[in-house]
Amino acid sequence: MRAWRAAMAATLLSGAVAAQDNQPHPGERGLYAPSAWDLTIGAHAAELDTEEFAKFACGTNGGPPSLPLGDWTGYAACRPEAATGFHEVYFEYDDELELWAKAYSLETQAALYQNTSAYAIPVIASALFDDRGFMTGLRLVTDPRVDSAVRELGVTLGGYLRARYGVDGWTCTDLPQLPGETPFKGFFEKRRCEKVAAGAPHLVVIETHNYRKPGQNFLDRAQQVTQGEFRSETRLEVTLTGPVEDAEARLAAIAAEAGEPSEKDLLVARALNCPGCDLAGADLKRADLTGANLAGANLAGANLHAAILRGADLSGANLRGVNLNGADARQANFAGADMFEVMMFAAALDGADLRQVNLTRALAGHATLPRTSLAGAVVHAADFIGARINDADLSGADLRGSCFDDAQMTRSDLTDALLNQALMRRTNLRGATLAGAEIKAADLLRADLRDTDLTGADFSQSRLTFAILSGARLEGSVWTDAQLPGGFRPP
Repeated sequence: MRAWRAAMAATLLSGAVAAQDNQPHPGERGLYAPSAWDLTIGAHAAELDTEEFAKFACGTNGGPPSLPLGDWTGYAACRPEAATGFHEVYFEYDDELELWAKAYSLETQAALYQNTSAYAIPVIASALFDDRGFMTGLRLVTDPRVDSAVRELGVTLGGYLRARYGVDGWTCTDLPQLPGETPFKGFFEKRRCEKVAAGAPHLVVIETHNYRKPGQNFLDRAQQVTQGEFRSETRLEVTLTGPVEDAEARLAAIAAEAGEPSEKDLLVARALNCPGCDLAGADLKRADLTGANLAGANLAGANLHAAILRGADLSGANLRGVNLNGADARQANFAGADMFEVMMFAAALDGADLRQVNLTRALAGHATLPRTSLAGAVVHAADFIGARINDADLSGADLRGSCFDDAQMTRSDLTDALLNQALMRRTNLRGATLAGAEIKAADLLRADLRDTDLTGADFSQSRLTFAILSGARLEGSVWTDAQLPGGFRPP
């Protein structure tokens, strides 16, 4: 991304690209990275935060999620555990900060915010509820689904957690080493430690495991010891040891408030049918706006992170600076909308109508836009790195100065499109139509242009080093001062 911005600084759009760096950091808007420690043991499901946590589901004793839930209050749908009687609710941390950082290609910040983790080690997190809906425990288990280099760190989480709850007062027991269990990387650990937390009626239990189980220590075809088969894990359970305070009074208060819509509920209900409304800056994060009518609405600066906008009508809407990261806007109508500086990293816009939109300086890395129509759109200095734009209509679109590095654009129609100074390094354009397109001073290093229609396209001063052009139609194409792949002879 830095290289792209440096390159664009030499263009007429340099100021626009630099201005992206002036966008406010989420921390300036009161956002922060969520944590399992933000959950209060003893709180009721109806009292727990649902904004900073997501992807609720029934848990599987520290394993992957099972039955999806709407929020914490769905705990009763999860079968009580035989050993504890608790209802386990799996959850993940909200990913707004992670996708914000990824949209701006801030790799360090993205690494800090990504994953549901404890002390930067990915975990599977779940809350434990009693039959009345009170959270009586927290469970964290290091996530075995990550790659082996990260999974090796699993056992180290135990040390951080013991320090968190105080280094003294632990009762630790070494669990028996079973036949066939051997040290992993020269180290064997199989230990259970527990204590009552100081200042709180909480029992804290930490189990750590680091070894190979029977059958995991074998040689591969190259006669090397396999690296992927081992157990390096920490398991934390914090449970309430005493009664829930003021349980009956709190249950009565929760029952009295049940059914009353929140401000967010009222906002979402309004937005479902609100053509021309002024919703500037509205918080519609994760809102279900399927089929909503927001034609011509003012949503400038609104937060639609991970919102569901399937089939919604946003034609002619003001979407300047909107956060659409991770949103599901499949089949939505954005025709003629002003989407200047919109963020839509990893958003799904399959089959959406984006004709005549203004996507200048949009941050759309890794978005999916197959079968979309961007005909006549203005897309200056936008980021579509790694996006999927297959079978799309971009005819007549003004894509000057935009970045499509590593994007998939197979079979797309770019007839008469303007791609001057665009970055299309390693872009897959196989079977695409670029007839009459203007692609001057663009970078198509290693681009795949096999079987493309390049009739009348102008590649003057562009770099096509190592590009693949076999099977392309070249009648009337222009290659003045272009850097061409070895062996290629233009007409």
